[in-house]
Amino acid sequence: MDTIYLDHASTTAVLPEVLEAMRPYDSDHFGHASALHSRGARVRQALQEARSAVAALLPAEPDEMVFTGSATEANNLAIKGLAWSAGQRHGHFIAAATEHISILHPLRTLQKQGFAVSFLPVDRHGLVDPDEVRRAVRADTLLVSIASASAEIGTAQPLTDLCRAAHRAGALFHTDATLTAGALPLPGGDDLPDLVTLTPHLFYGPQGIGALRVRRGIRLAPLIEGGVQEDGRRAGTEALAAAVGFGAAARLAAAEMAGRARRAAARAGALRLLVTKTIDGVVLTGHPTQRVPGLLSLCLRGIEAESLLTALDAEGVEAASGSACTTAVRKPSHVLAAIGVDPVLARGAVTFAFGEANADGDAAAVARLLPPLVERLRRLSPLD
Repeated sequence: MDTIYLDHASTTAVLPEVLEAMRPYDSDHFGHASALHSRGARVRQALQEARSAVAALLPAEPDEMVFTGSATEANNLAIKGLAWSAGQRHGHFIAAATEHISILHPLRTLQKQGFAVSFLPVDRHGLVDPDEVRRAVRADTLLVSIASASAEIGTAQPLTDLCRAAHRAGALFHTDATLTAGALPLPGGDDLPDLVTLTPHLFYGPQGIGALRVRRGIRLAPLIEGGVQEDGRRAGTEALAAAVGFGAAARLAAAEMAGRARRAAARAGALRLLVTKTIDGVVLTGHPTQRVPGLLSLCLRGIEAESLLTALDAEGVEAASGSACTTAVRKPSHVLAAIGVDPVLARGAVTFAFGEANADGDAAAVARLLPPLVERLRRLSPLD
């Protein structure tokens, strides 16, 4: 049975070209960037080339990019690193109510330490109003953090307007761009967020590495100490092969962004049309047009998402419900609550995220499977 992978918002398969670029650095071209011999020099050059490629995806300057172990670490570095820099003991942070837990949890930690945090509301599509940002900024605001998009509802934020609103109010701006990097362009020039989180495993690169763009002049206290790597901002031997893979994936993403987005959006659009025609009780979530290409998010009345995902998996279809970092916890979605989705309806929330692993016929194949599965689960479900 062929598998149809529709979970590209959680992770993606590493492209053969990226694996080929990485392979030598796990074998013949291994080395330590701090070594003074010629092997060390070659490693430093490989890291610099990877850093330059990742920076160009934004675009930013290579020396602004800090490699981390994950996007979660990068988010923590952006928030805690700024809070703890220069020995600060107080200050104000702003975030959207729909942020990922790798933003929300560090902010809650800072609240316990005496920092103030404001959470901005979103509209029924999940959009943040730039005027809300302007009104929320205070004299002691250290940072506004709003993700470029939500993996649960697919809504892509108006980053240019949000970043501009923060800057004009005198605040720094951070975005977690993991879901849109390589899929949608970021604002350019002065409107590029001061801090940007990236990871390549969402655009066909390796897992286990992330990056944070830190605009020149911004000081962050390191979360990991014990070395001078990353200009003292993140200690520890660099993940050489993963960094090279990050760079290779970034180059491909920059070159193929438009084509990837077009293909993914067309396939998700086809499934959306078919599902809404053939199944009653479908409630689409997120903004209808300002979306991550390829991500279809919806709630199905009268079913549990977990049951549907299990049934789909048995048929060879791999889809998702909510964030990959929160699904296992089985708590009500704070994102769906923020946009006003009824808690019972929210239990039927599923996402289908298309990408380069998909074929044009995948949408039709899934659409044929869904109606009988939904009908059967509704007969068995206690949900109204």
